[in-house]
Amino acid sequence: ERLEKQITNPLCLVADFSKPEAPLQIHVAMLALNRFQESFGRGPNIGCPQDAEEMLKIAVSISETLETRPQVNGDVVKWLSRTAQGFLAPLAAAVGGVASQEVLKAVTGKFSPLQQWLYIDMLDIVTPLEKMGSEEFLPRGDRYDALRACVGDSLCQKLHDLNVFLVGCGAIGCEMLKNFALLGVGAGQDKGLVTITDPDLIEKSNLNRQFLFRPHHIQKPKSYTAAEATLNINPCLKIDSYINKVCPATENTYSDEFYTKQDVIVTALDNVEARRYIDSRCVANLRPLLDSGTMGTKGHTEVIVPHLTESYNSHRDPPEEEIPFCTLKSFPAAIEHTIQWARDKFESSFSHKPSLFNKFWQTYPSAEEVLQRIKSGESLEGCFHVIKTLSRRPQNWTQCVELARVKFEKYFSHKALQLLHSFPLDTRLKDGSLFWQSPKRPPFPVKFEISDPLHYGFIVSAAKLFAAVYCVPFTEKDLSEETILKIISAVKVPEFRPSNKVVQTDETARKPDHIPVSSEDERNAIFQLEKSIQSNEALQNDLQMKPISFEKDDDSNGHMDFITAASNLRARMYNIEPADRFKTKRIAGKIIPAIATATAAVSGLVALELIKVVGGYPAEAYKNCFLNLAIPIMVFTETAGVRRTEIRNGISFTIWDRWTVYGKEDFTLLDFINAVREKYGIEPTMVVQGVKMLYVPVMPGHIKRLKLT
Repeated sequence: ERLEKQITNPLCLVADFSKPEAPLQIHVAMLALNRFQESFGRGPNIGCPQDAEEMLKIAVSISETLETRPQVNGDVVKWLSRTAQGFLAPLAAAVGGVASQEVLKAVTGKFSPLQQWLYIDMLDIVTPLEKMGSEEFLPRGDRYDALRACVGDSLCQKLHDLNVFLVGCGAIGCEMLKNFALLGVGAGQDKGLVTITDPDLIEKSNLNRQFLFRPHHIQKPKSYTAAEATLNINPCLKIDSYINKVCPATENTYSDEFYTKQDVIVTALDNVEARRYIDSRCVANLRPLLDSGTMGTKGHTEVIVPHLTESYNSHRDPPEEEIPFCTLKSFPAAIEHTIQWARDKFESSFSHKPSLFNKFWQTYPSAEEVLQRIKSGESLEGCFHVIKTLSRRPQNWTQCVELARVKFEKYFSHKALQLLHSFPLDTRLKDGSLFWQSPKRPPFPVKFEISDPLHYGFIVSAAKLFAAVYCVPFTEKDLSEETILKIISAVKVPEFRPSNKVVQTDETARKPDHIPVSSEDERNAIFQLEKSIQSNEALQNDLQMKPISFEKDDDSNGHMDFITAASNLRARMYNIEPADRFKTKRIAGKIIPAIATATAAVSGLVALELIKVVGGYPAEAYKNCFLNLAIPIMVFTETAGVRRTEIRNGISFTIWDRWTVYGKEDFTLLDFINAVREKYGIEPTMVVQGVKMLYVPVMPGHIKRLKLT
């Protein structure tokens, strides 16, 4: 509807269902503020009671002219009057994100427009400041005057003196740093520090939403670059940058001592496992955690405060739906299935197998020793696959191309022939229906054509990757069409021999962990290893491979070339519509759709909760939020209160509780158990630390442990 009509009869989106009347009350207060400015040619003065009274009178008169005659909320009007000259940057970011999405809707016609007003209030922040003197809010002539008008000088100082650890400098991380800069977080003269970490380098695809980065920053570390850009916004900030992952492997860098120095931890990650790990460290060290995430136009925020709320680990997301193993292996029906198959082939051939190969030869340093052990009947885990890899190891570029050509035949011809051998086209099920019916598509072997760009592309990309993992050098000339054609024309491709292996058709079956080894395989392994040793192809250099980690954004590494070619060849084999490189990259790289509007909104909301955490606000002040800017919807909810477990009368605990028992140097396990019994009046039945069982009376030998310190 037109603005004229909506002013007198507003339709508002309710964001907080604990106060459904709030949007109309704010609508009246905002109209009163506009009228005040028109009447007096200025905004209400900071903390001026006379201006607040005047605005209240205007609000009452406006309310009577509206069709719904909403009730005037004196507190809303008073606080709007007191803070009208102020500016709360994170609130602007949140509203700005929503407004920007509405602009995009108007320009593109995509998604639903807002029906029709959205009001967000942060009365939770200002109401507890009621008893502060008006001088707290008055300007001091620095860059924080507008912030001070909203939250007072004491809270400004607390923000400046804050130690905050930000994990992740991607889209949300960049926006968070902007908010920190505008709030002066970590800018105190003697105290305060922002610590940031992110192991990633800046990619071109980041530039559409990670707004601290520019084209000349590509391939530079995100954390160092983000820190530098943040200091351009506010040079007074103190920032420490790291490029480490936060995981058990970096516990020396991010120790318990490090965590206890932090006042707040903020996560800006899309990795669930990393978030769970950080949450466990926050709980262990009694530190508040602010978490958030986005997916396209959707976003969420979560506040975790010691002793007041549940933690991130208190709830579990439903597991992602996996593509059944038999669908991936034999019966793909969609391009997503062939892309995942190609991705799995990449992991298996160029990462997993080379890693197992290296691990094996670190355990058994020489081929001669392994041969001796197998001959004596010893079973060495993984040795048959390792010996097979060693015996087929390419020694030069020609052999890399030959190996790629043989793999082409195996993946895209023999596989189809084998399936059609196991299940001919006229195969019927027990109920008489055809085996090959939707969604099962029968495969048809792909005949190799060197002139087909897809076939040629697979050979070149696979050969380059084999050369990389087997440490085989190659030149530009080796990559020339002439050289590749010459090598391929001389390759002896093995003929198809049907096998009687059982093809898995059960959709609930999972990929087997271990494939059993036959006695024939054992005899072959001995023969192959003897042959490798005799021909000097099992020397120290031959016992090493170079595993490759998949990297979707580096076009020069050939990773996406291989996955695109392999996926589309398999799609062709099953008569599935192929996908271009961009779609393949999005699916294979698990690229989560992202847009700057949702990122800005989410990080603004997190920064508002940060102010409450710094102010030590009560549990009811904190709000989690879920939003979807496409619909649009925005829902604020109170945080889940922490669950208390009762042991017996007078003794209970939550996830945040710690009992400390102090022992001397000769303090034994029995002393510890007795101390707990005496101090808390409970009988310990077992003692564990993490996943380690220190003392379980029924376990053999554990009684002896009672004497140990």
